[in-house]
Amino acid sequence: MEALLAWVLVMIEEVGPDIRDTWHEYHQMEAGSHHSQARYTGTREERLREYLSYCHQQGIALPGHEGGDINHGHIKRLIGIPKGHRQEMTVPMLGLLADSGLPVEPLTGIGSITGQVHGRPWREHPITIGELPTLVRLLSAALFTAVCYLSGMRPGEVLNLRRGCRDTDEATGELLVHGFRGKGFDRVPDQPDVSEPLRPWVVVDVVHAAIGLLEELHDLPLLFPSSLTNAHDQRPATVNARTGRDMNDDIQDLISWINSIYRRADSGAPIPADPAGRINATLYRRTLARFIVRKPRGLVAAALQYGHIHTKVTLSYAGYADPSWLHDIAVEKLELIIDQVEQDSEHLAVGEHVSGPSADEYRVRVERTASFEGRVVTSAGSAERLLEQTDPAIYHGQGMTCVWRAATAACRKAKLALGLPDDDTPDESECRSSCANLAYTDRDIEHVQRRRERHQADAADPLVPKPRRDRAAAQAAQLSRIIDRHHGQDVPDVEKGTA
Repeated sequence: MEALLAWVLVMIEEVGPDIRDTWHEYHQMEAGSHHSQARYTGTREERLREYLSYCHQQGIALPGHEGGDINHGHIKRLIGIPKGHRQEMTVPMLGLLADSGLPVEPLTGIGSITGQVHGRPWREHPITIGELPTLVRLLSAALFTAVCYLSGMRPGEVLNLRRGCRDTDEATGELLVHGFRGKGFDRVPDQPDVSEPLRPWVVVDVVHAAIGLLEELHDLPLLFPSSLTNAHDQRPATVNARTGRDMNDDIQDLISWINSIYRRADSGAPIPADPAGRINATLYRRTLARFIVRKPRGLVAAALQYGHIHTKVTLSYAGYADPSWLHDIAVEKLELIIDQVEQDSEHLAVGEHVSGPSADEYRVRVERTASFEGRVVTSAGSAERLLEQTDPAIYHGQGMTCVWRAATAACRKAKLALGLPDDDTPDESECRSSCANLAYTDRDIEHVQRRRERHQADAADPLVPKPRRDRAAAQAAQLSRIIDRHHGQDVPDVEKGTA
């Protein structure tokens, strides 16, 4: 999944613009509106004479097929013959081609290659007309992956995005994407605009870039129409989106194409086979949740990314809140806690020292939770109930560990004093070194020592302004007291501030 996303970014930044420009050039030639066709006027034979003369002057070879034959259809396209009048070449036209003496290119390329991969053009020759429709379809699959993977939207919600769905919040500058909900008891799938308002998702700039490239690729109302290259009688592209099954097939074709064109330095496939099996669009939401929730403050970040909890986005749509993303989060948080407790238990078993006011409580909770032998989880609800029973409420921060108890939490008291709502989790930005919930492991102290070294360097730097040197010296002294206490040295109590 990570390799796929990396190559999707390459498609957006380097490969996609070349495919888009070539697709536009092809359609202009099909319509007879390309600037290069303005020089050809008159009958078909007169246009052909002018074309052959131009090729002689510029040293241009005739377009051909792989077998070496001349591509008559593309020559008619180049000289501006309307699509409905491209009958077979006449005998005089065939004679002009035979007598021209011009060489024949083995491929019929169109457009130019400007994008680069690792400092080299992403391909050696221009895109051929025969492969252009396939590349357009694969580009659409790459752009779908970027939007779906990095927004947390459901596949169906992405497939039904409309042109002009990008927006920016004027107050905060956040990037938004407006679309329709994919679930809800009051939805009318055939007429979503009748039963519900548009709702926004908060996204990152790559999502906006992908949507912008899609809007430049075609002029249809849906970003992902049923087909960009072939007409559908039963599902016209003007009113129908691509199906989820077709998009999943497109994603597989994209992976196969990338692996067939490029190789890693170790000769391996750029996008290796996923251990979980076939990659499909429904995995994107779960994968995003897994990566985000395992980061510091990951639950909050996941909420923002999924666009369901951020107050600015959801206040106007409170009646339409969709909590289904929390099911994915519950499973991922349960896995995270199991991994974390196992690691903490292993460190305690080999003699890791723990200090601080909550050191004893830390050991008790780790030992109690580590003794849990597990239980079969068959649903998200089971994961949530198990999480409530087994969560030791231990949070590893930067250079400190919070053994959470709401009644003694200094961060919670500070927020209540300011009239802010309190949460049932610690807020590291409001952490106080005097808090009774703190504990310090040997791993925390290693981080504290690195911070102290940086502050000591700043305090001793003569080029640093004196107020900053004084502040760095005070911070280094505060960290030294934490380190000394951890190692059992007698340190006098002093007034402590923010950790």
